[in-house]
This record gives sequence, structure tokens and C-alpha cells, in this order.
Amino acid sequence: MNPPVAPANTSRRVRAVEGGCSPLRLAALVLALGAAAPVADTPRYPADSVLLLIAPWCAPCHAELARLDTIAAAARPRAVRVFMVEDGARAAAMWRRVPEAYRWTPPDGEVRRYRTDALGRAAGLPFAIATDARGRVCATRDGGMDATRVVALVRGC
Repeated sequence: MNPPVAPANTSRRVRAVEGGCSPLRLAALVLALGAAAPVADTPRYPADSVLLLIAPWCAPCHAELARLDTIAAAARPRAVRVFMVEDGARAAAMWRRVPEAYRWTPPDGEVRRYRTDALGRAAGLPFAIATDARGRVCATRDGGMDATRVVALVRGC
């Protein structure tokens, strides 16, 4: 026995009040939104790299810094770079612990754009981004990196 089915009210007025929209209008909206975000505006990160996002309040990020040489060896031939996603005295103190060879900062005037893009991809920290030869993101991974996890991340490219 099937329950009675009430016909849907499909008037324009009801759809407007309920926030609905026709399938054709929805398709046009999706196409317009897709066109509004040009690929050229996506930041380019260092080419052939693994970028580790860190912040001073992130305990696993501190552990990652302790394993930096091991992570870099496992990521070869990609370079490993560390990207500080916060400002302030604690961030500066943590940044001093990162060896110069591993540090990466966005181009002048672009820090906010790069942080927004990188953190928009992350569910939380620690977070890693792998890039291709053109500096485009080709794989990402949540959670602290170690040798095994960085190999799996790089394999995703």
C-alpha cells in the first residue's frame, strides 16, 4: 500500500517564497558561478614542491618540524617548503626554528591571497599541498606528515 501523494505546488510565487528555482535557472547559475572563478586567479605555489602549512598553536605542526629532514628525504625529488599561515610573536618564534632552506613565503603583497587559498583547501592543520611542475596544486593531505604519508601524497600527483 502506497501513501497518498500530494501534488507539488510549482507556481513561481511559491518557488520564490520557498527559495526554489527552476532546473534551467539553476543550470545557468552554476555555469555563471563557474565562469566567475577564473583558473588564472588561482595562486601558483613553488613548482615540484610539498608545502607544509604550520601555525604556532598547532602541536602536530611542531612535531612535523622535528621530522623535517626525514620528510624532505622521502619527498625527493620534490622540494619541501614550510608555509607559516599566521603572524605574531609566537609565529615569528616558531619560524626561527625552521631552517632557512625549508622556508617559503609568498611574493610581496600576496600573503593574504596565498593563505586564503591554502587554508580554504584545508580542514585543519597540519595540512600539506603537493604541486606539479607549473606550481599548481596536484594533491593535498590533512594531518601531520611523516615519510610514509609524504610518499603517498606525492604519488597523488
